[in-house]
Amino acid sequence: MVDNVTNEIIYGIAAKIKEICDSKYKIYTDKEEQGEERPCFFIKDLTGDENREIGLNNRFYKKTLNIVIIFFTENGETELINDVKDNLYELEYIELSDGTLIRAMKLHHKVEDGVLHFFIDYKLFIEKNPSVAIKMNDYSLSGEVKKDEND
Repeated sequence: MVDNVTNEIIYGIAAKIKEICDSKYKIYTDKEEQGEERPCFFIKDLTGDENREIGLNNRFYKKTLNIVIIFFTENGETELINDVKDNLYELEYIELSDGTLIRAMKLHHKVEDGVLHFFIDYKLFIEKNPSVAIKMNDYSLSGEVKKDEND
């Protein structure tokens, strides 16, 4: 698995957006103060949580990431927003840099003031601190039956 799950998912989303939108639009993953080229995408990690799963050797966790993709147009063109909105549902499956394919659990959108907000939830299992078991080379055991002292 990859080192930083959140960054890998954001990079996977960006790569998939470039693929489905034919690289027409600039994609930002960091906050831009000003001067972004519109139309453009902005990808942001909203919230997330991580919970240890019971019975999995205390090293497996279920991670949930809530991502928002914001699409800005020049003047809030409804037709362009509708095209992009429909295409973004292809983000149900994305591929990480190590070839891992992950699936979104929930996808939904909202258009507000001419800006598209597309929300995606990813849930996945991750392994932390994988332990390496040290194997013994040889093992011997000897013993005898203790006699009863009353006999």
